[in-house]
Amino acid sequence: MQVLNPNDVKIYNLTHGKSIPDWLSDRKKRLLLKSDVGLQKRIQLIQEFEMPISSQKIGITPDKTHIYVSGVYPPRLRCFDTKQLSMKFERGMDHEVVAFHILSDDWKKIVLLQSNRYIEFQTQDGIYYKTRIPTFGRDLCYYNRAAELFIGASGSQVYRLNLCKGTFMNPIDTLSTGVNVTHIHPQHSLLMLGTDSGTVECWDPRSRTRSAILTVSDAKNITCVKSNKILELGVGTEEGQVILYDIRSTKPILSKDHYYEKPINSIHFYNSDSENYVISACSRSFKIWHKDTGKPFTAIESDEDICDVAWYEGSGMFFFANEGQKMKTYFIPSLGPAPKWCWFLDNLTEELEENTENVVYDDYKFVTNEELDSLGLTHLIGTNYLRAYMHGFFIDMKLYREVKEIVNPFAFEEYKKGLVDKKLQSQMKDRVEVKKLPTINKSLALKDMHKGSKLLEDDRFGSLFTNPDFEVDEESEQFKLINPTVRKHETKSSEFTLYNSASDAEASEEEETVAQVKKVKRKREMKLVSCENESALYSKKGSVATSIPLGQRLSENKTVDSAQTQLFGAREMKVEIREPEKKSHRSTRTEEMKQHQTERRQLGRSASGLLRKQRGKFWRGRKVG
Repeated sequence: MQVLNPNDVKIYNLTHGKSIPDWLSDRKKRLLLKSDVGLQKRIQLIQEFEMPISSQKIGITPDKTHIYVSGVYPPRLRCFDTKQLSMKFERGMDHEVVAFHILSDDWKKIVLLQSNRYIEFQTQDGIYYKTRIPTFGRDLCYYNRAAELFIGASGSQVYRLNLCKGTFMNPIDTLSTGVNVTHIHPQHSLLMLGTDSGTVECWDPRSRTRSAILTVSDAKNITCVKSNKILELGVGTEEGQVILYDIRSTKPILSKDHYYEKPINSIHFYNSDSENYVISACSRSFKIWHKDTGKPFTAIESDEDICDVAWYEGSGMFFFANEGQKMKTYFIPSLGPAPKWCWFLDNLTEELEENTENVVYDDYKFVTNEELDSLGLTHLIGTNYLRAYMHGFFIDMKLYREVKEIVNPFAFEEYKKGLVDKKLQSQMKDRVEVKKLPTINKSLALKDMHKGSKLLEDDRFGSLFTNPDFEVDEESEQFKLINPTVRKHETKSSEFTLYNSASDAEASEEEETVAQVKKVKRKREMKLVSCENESALYSKKGSVATSIPLGQRLSENKTVDSAQTQLFGAREMKVEIREPEKKSHRSTRTEEMKQHQTERRQLGRSASGLLRKQRGKFWRGRKVG
C-alpha cells in the first residue's frame, strides 16, 4: 500500500504493489507468494480487478453492490461483485465500448454504446437486443420517467430510442455539428447537451423544445456536464477548465483550471454539512477543491492516463479507469469512511502503510528486440526464458543481470569513473577564477577591480581597454603633475596579491614570508665587528667605564662609520657592534669531564690479574710444579 500526503491529506493507493505475471503456472504463483514479501504485503481489495491492456469506462450500480468495467484488448465487459470481492462474470465484445449506462438498480440490465454505431442491450442471460444508429455515437443517457434513451453522436442530431415502445422517436436537432456529452438532471429532468462548438444546450424532454443555450467563453469543445442540487451546473472543457454556473445566469460563478490542457472527463460534487467540494479529473490529474473559493483540497497525479472516475458515494473511495492493466483504487478517509463491504479497510490503512514505490514486475525485465540482439539472446526466443509481450519480451531479472555483466564487464568501472568526474567538476567550481587583465590601461583595470565596480563588463567603456588611443601614459610629465603621489610599487604589489594568491589563506602565508624576509634583511644590515676595549663597553654598573659618555666610548672604539648622504639631503648613521664571544656553560662542562676522565685513566690500576688462576706445570702427563 502506498500512502500519499498532498496538502496534508492522506490518500491510500490500494492497488500499489507487485503484480504476478499471468503466464506463470499455478505452482510457481504459489511459490512466489510464499517467498516474496512484497506480494504478501499487497492488498487485493477485489480479486482480478484489472484488464488485459487498459480500461476505458467504469460505473457503479445504483444499489452499490456491483461495479461494471469496460476495456481492451480484446474488447470486453467485466462485472465485479463487492460482497464477494471478486469478478462475477466477463463478456467478450465485438467492438470497443464507447459508453454504457446501467438501466436497473442492480446489475441485471445494461445498455452499451459501441464504436461500430451499435447499441447493445444485455441482461443477466447475455445479449438481449442490439440496434444501429446512423452516425457514430459519443455518449448516452437514460430518462427513466419516459423510458427514453438519448444518444449523442457525431452529427447535429440527438437520437431518441423509446424502450417502452421499442422504436426510435423523432431526433432532437441541435445547432452544432456534434454532441459530446448528454446529461439528464435527476430532479427537474432537464436534458443538457455539451456540443463541440463550445455551448451547452438545455432541452425539455417532455415538450422536446430548447429551453436555453449556454455559451461557454474560451471553450472550443465541451467534454463533461454534471448537475448539482437544483440550480448548479458544472461544465468541463477540452482545455482543462471546470466552470461552475447557476442555470439562471450565463455568468460563471467560479472557474478552475487543471493547467494540463487536457480534456475534463469526469466531474462529481461532494456535499456535506461542513464542506462542499468539487471532484474533477482529466487524463493527467485528479483534483478535489472547494466549491465556493476554488482552494485546492488535495490532488492525485497518475502515471497512466485517467479515462474515467467512479466515486462510491457516501464514502471516500474512488475507482479509476486508466491506460494501465490495474484499475486504480484510492481511499481518502477525510471524505468519508470505508464502504460496508470493506469495513476492515479502516484498520488496515493504519497498519500497512508503506512508502516504497516498486515497479509492476520487479522480478522481470522488459526488453525489446534490439536489446536482445545486443545481449546475444535472440536464440532464446520461443523458449520458457522469454515471454512475448506487446513489442518485446519479459526476461527473468537474475538472468538479465548475469548476461549484462558478461557482455559489459567494465560497466561498474565506467560508473565509478563517471562519479569521480562529477566530483572533480563540482570541486572545480569552488576555485578562484583568475581574470586576465587587459594590455591597455592595466593599472586602471586593477583599481576598478579593487573598488568592486563593473567597468570592465560595461560595453560603453569597452574601447577604453582595447583601443590604444585611450591608453594613459603614466611616465609623461602631465600625468606626474596631475597625480604626484602615484607610486608604481603599489600597483605591482596589488597585482601580485590579486593574481598570484589562490585563496585568502595563501595570501596570508605570503605576507608572513615577506615579513620574515624583511627581518632577515634587517639582521644582515647589523654586522658584527670587534671592539678593542670590550671591557669598557660591557662592564658592570658603577664601574669607571659606565661613567664615560656613550659618544666618547664609541669614538674611542671607532665603531661609527662615516655619514652617508642621500639624494634628498637626509643623513643617516650606522652603528656596527660585535658582541663578545661567550663560551656556553655546556662546552666548559664537557671539557672538564674529558679532563677528569683522562686523569682517572692514568691513576687507575687493572685488577684483571687478581681474578686469573695460576696453571700448574706438566711434563709428560705429570705435574711438576
